[in-house]
Amino acid sequence: MFSLRYAVANILYQTADESFILTNESLILVNEALILAEESLILVNESFILAEEFLMLVNESFILADESLMLVNESFILVNESFILADESFILVNESFILVNESRGLIAETFYIVAN
Repeated sequence: MFSLRYAVANILYQTADESFILTNESLILVNEALILAEESLILVNESFILAEEFLMLVNESFILADESLMLVNESFILVNESFILADESFILVNESFILVNESRGLIAETFYIVAN
């Protein structure tokens, strides 16, 4: 009878020991899963940081593009003003030729009057 109790106790002890080993292995797996989850969260965080940096670069690109378009617009305005000034210069040159011709006519009339 003693050996039956001893055998049952030994089986229970072995079962408890195996349960303890399985529990320990389960805790190791849970710990590894938590480590992997933490690494995943770190990667997700780094992805968000990279996405934020990318969006900042896109925003800076839009700002630079906007500034470039403003400079192009200002350049067109300056070109337009240059054409206006050139047109006004041609008008003044034309008026100068008219005045030169009128002066020649007056000089010719003066010489004619003096000569007669």
